[in-house]
Amino acid sequence: MKDITEKDLKENIPLATRTIQEFERIIKAEKVNIGRGNLTIIAGPCTIESKTQIFEIAKEVKEAGADMLRGGVFKPLTFPYNDPLNRKDSDSNCQQGNDYSSRIVLSLDEKLKRAEKRFGYFKEAGEKYGLPIVSEIIYANSLEMMSKYVDMLQIGYRHMFNMDLIEAVSTSKKPILIKRHAGQSLRDLLGVCEHFEARNKHNFVVCERGVVAPHTHESNSRFIGDIQSILAFKKYAPSIPIFFDPSHATFNRDYINGMTWAAVAAGADGIIIEVHPNPEKAWVDPLQAINFKNFKKLVKVTREIYDLVHKS
Repeated sequence: MKDITEKDLKENIPLATRTIQEFERIIKAEKVNIGRGNLTIIAGPCTIESKTQIFEIAKEVKEAGADMLRGGVFKPLTFPYNDPLNRKDSDSNCQQGNDYSSRIVLSLDEKLKRAEKRFGYFKEAGEKYGLPIVSEIIYANSLEMMSKYVDMLQIGYRHMFNMDLIEAVSTSKKPILIKRHAGQSLRDLLGVCEHFEARNKHNFVVCERGVVAPHTHESNSRFIGDIQSILAFKKYAPSIPIFFDPSHATFNRDYINGMTWAAVAAGADGIIIEVHPNPEKAWVDPLQAINFKNFKKLVKVTREIYDLVHKS
């Protein structure tokens, strides 16, 4: 990996690295103002499993103090057979089984059709509880459909340099959340930011969600949260808000609180937390989701730390 050089700042990433004084970056998801002295807390399930589930989660996280609702519909999973879109809603009385609808791989057309139904639940829940919603886009040709439902588009770490998505999402007025790939440097992440800046797309934030490293503490933690990157990113790109995703950075619910508080103390502008009514039974990533009681405590202390840091 290369370090960020003076030449980079002048020739490769001059727009992404503008100071707050040089460029006033305004990012809004509906009524939520992001950055500029605001801490944005986003919470919700890894996967939307049913209408009942997403409404219950929306109600609880809103009451606990969340600003936005997250939820996965399209999932770029490691293996092809566990796609939640293969499964019937958990509201259904039929037996799910372990083969996820005979382990079929859906066509893109069928995925879009099934996904739109769940985006409908998602939008309803967000509107009922006053929470703008954010979800990951992985297919460029789903942009038109998703734009009818979501308030913020997420580009996941696997698609950080997906040029089809960069080109497509640059045409949208929706704000974007860009997750840093676990194997890419800050220089690479700033390069992605510059791709958007060069296309006159300025309403985006980035998100740190862990890096690949040899492990000495927990075999299930595929990544390690890079708190230092928050400080480094703010040094080079002070006008771009940076979020932290402790759920994916740790893959361990026991680490979520401490890593969240460390990130906010380091200057994170936002946090993304996976919350589920019954974490151990979550369809995807059951190791990292937290329950409603823990989330309520997490929000309270997180905001106290944020206020303390910013007052000082």
